[in-house]
Formats: sequence, structure tokens, C-alpha cells
Amino acid sequence: MNQTISPTGTTDTDEMTTITVPAHEHGVVRVFSLSMSADQAESLRNSRHAQADALGLKEMDPRGVEVFRIADLADFGLYGYLRDGVDAEEADLARDRTKLKALEGWVLLVHSSAFEGRQVEFTPTPELTLIGTYGRTQPDPTRLEVESDAAKPYSGSPTMTPPQPVRGRPGSVMVIAGLVLLLMLVCWWLLS
Repeated sequence: MNQTISPTGTTDTDEMTTITVPAHEHGVVRVFSLSMSADQAESLRNSRHAQADALGLKEMDPRGVEVFRIADLADFGLYGYLRDGVDAEEADLARDRTKLKALEGWVLLVHSSAFEGRQVEFTPTPELTLIGTYGRTQPDPTRLEVESDAAKPYSGSPTMTPPQPVRGRPGSVMVIAGLVLLLMLVCWWLLS
């Protein structure tokens, strides 16, 4: 059996491609072109079970899978959707710009969320061709330094004073009022 491993985490064994997803993967989308009729692609879009079968997965979160016709993206195109809609890394997209812009027909996108953090190996059906794997743009890790004295730890001073308890005995006033009421009720009962 002839086997090669590519840098995108795929293993080609003869005609079948096995894709390995590491545990806790986050922010990656895999783009597959669909070699099938429009009716078959439409059926695939409408059936979560068919999507799992086509990908060769037993378990997946269907919210992490998209199936659509590239023509439905109009002038935006698949490249624009991946760049602006998915927020894929510009350098990764630039590597495959020609390939992505040349695609026609239907595509299937599998986001990392479909694997629910599990390590997964799957072998898609021959009708699915992996076009590329694209990571999301990561936020700038540069810390924002705040120069204000108020932003320094332990620099604040409390401006609120705690409320003072009511002086006197409000409870004793209530007891006296209750006794007076009881005495009035006893007198009324005796006089009636």
C-alpha cells in the first residue's frame, strides 16, 4: 500500500485520503469541492446524516458543516467568503487563490466545531476533494498598556462609607405597639 503524508494533516493511501484532526482544534476550516450532480449536492445540503456519511464520520456537530453552490455567493465568491465571512488567514488563502477562484459548482466546508474538540481521523468519499485547510486570523496578542494611575493595581481608594445602623431600638417600639393593640382587643371583648 502506497502512503504519503501531506503538511495539511492528510494521508493519501492509494485513492483514498484520510484526514487527521488533532484534539482541541479550533479556528480551522477545510474546503471540499463536490464532484456530484446539483440534485445530489442539494440532497447533501439538506441531510445532516448524508453529510456525516460523505465525510466518513460517525459523530459530528452538524452546525460546523456548510454545503452551498459557489454561484450563490455572486460577486463575493468563495475566496471572499473565506476571507471575510470565515475570517481565514490571508496568507493561507493567497497560497490557494488561483485554485479557489477557479472552483465552480458546489463546496462543502467543515469547521473545527464539527469535531467538538475530539481527535478524529476520517476518510471522505471520493466525491469530496479536499481543496485546502485554512486557519482563522488570530487576534493581535500585543498587550495594550494603559498609562493612567487609576489603571494601576491597588491604586483606588474607597469613596463609599458603609451605612450606619439605625440608633435606638426599633424592635422594642413594635413590641409596645403590639401589647397596646392586644390590651385594646381584650378590653373590647370584655365590654361586649
